[in-house]
Amino acid sequence: MIPRQQLLKTKICRGCYLENVELMYASLSSADLENASLNGANLSSADLREANLCSTELVYANLIGAYLIGANLNGADMSGAYLVGANLRCANLIETEIKGADLRETILRNANLSGANLSSSNLSSSDLIYANFDGADLREANFSKADLIYANLRGANLRGANLSGANLSGANLSGADLREAILPRAKLSNANLTGADLREAILAKANLIGVNLTGADLRDAVLTRANLIGADLTDAKMLGATMPDGTESREEHALLI
Repeated sequence: MIPRQQLLKTKICRGCYLENVELMYASLSSADLENASLNGANLSSADLREANLCSTELVYANLIGAYLIGANLNGADMSGAYLVGANLRCANLIETEIKGADLRETILRNANLSGANLSSSNLSSSDLIYANFDGADLREANFSKADLIYANLRGANLRGANLSGANLSGANLSGADLREAILPRAKLSNANLTGADLREAILAKANLIGVNLTGADLRDAVLTRANLIGADLTDAKMLGATMPDGTESREEHALLI
């Protein structure tokens, strides 16, 4: 039996070669595709709920509008994949390669992406509420207008990431690398940024009400017209930062704003 027929009939095709296969709208909930090669496959609008895609190759695969709720993608390679509008709620994406993927308007609520590589990926307008990005590589990723309420970004690498207009209220960004990150009009109220590196970050007009910036490095950051009411800047480094009133800080550590 050829692999495609085997998969559709039994939903089991571990290690199968299925590159560029046509599986649009396929019913594959709870399918076992561990270690399979699905590079370039068309899985748009496919039902892959609770599927086992552990260590599966999905490079440049078409997963637009696919249902991947609760799927196991631990260690999978989804580099360059198309996931626009896909639903990955509660999916396991630990240490998954998703570099350069298109994840616009994707649902990743409660998904586990710890240690994943999403550098240069597009996650604009995505639902990332309560998502876990602990230690993830998010360099130069696009999170513009994404919803990251209560997301865990502890120790994540967000250098050069675009977070303009993103909602990070209550998010944990402690120890995160946000050097040169773009955060104009971002909502960071009550977020945890203790020990975060925000050197040269753009935070113009950002909502920083009640944010915890204890020990954060804000040297040369731009805070023009940012709202810092109730923010904790204990031991934060501010030398060269552009303050909310437009003046340049000449103090090594923050003074009361």
